[in-house]
Amino acid sequence: MSEEMKNTINEVSAEELEQAAGGASDYRRIVYIVKKGDTLTKIAHRYGVTVDNLVHWNAIKDRNLIVVGQKIVIVK
Repeated sequence: MSEEMKNTINEVSAEELEQAAGGASDYRRIVYIVKKGDTLTKIAHRYGVTVDNLVHWNAIKDRNLIVVGQKIVIVK
């Protein structure tokens, strides 16, 4: 795994997810695995969230760089 990919993929704790969901304990956590051709915009649209939220929930450093196989956490 390249260093760039390591810097892009981050683990998100349950506490961070709850905080991202506005402190609500009743949330659904979806883990999406990036496929060829995916973009954050496409993923955000599919799940009805914003790109900014995806970037925040996943601590993504470069919003223009996601890689096939990367896990993206979505809070609904």
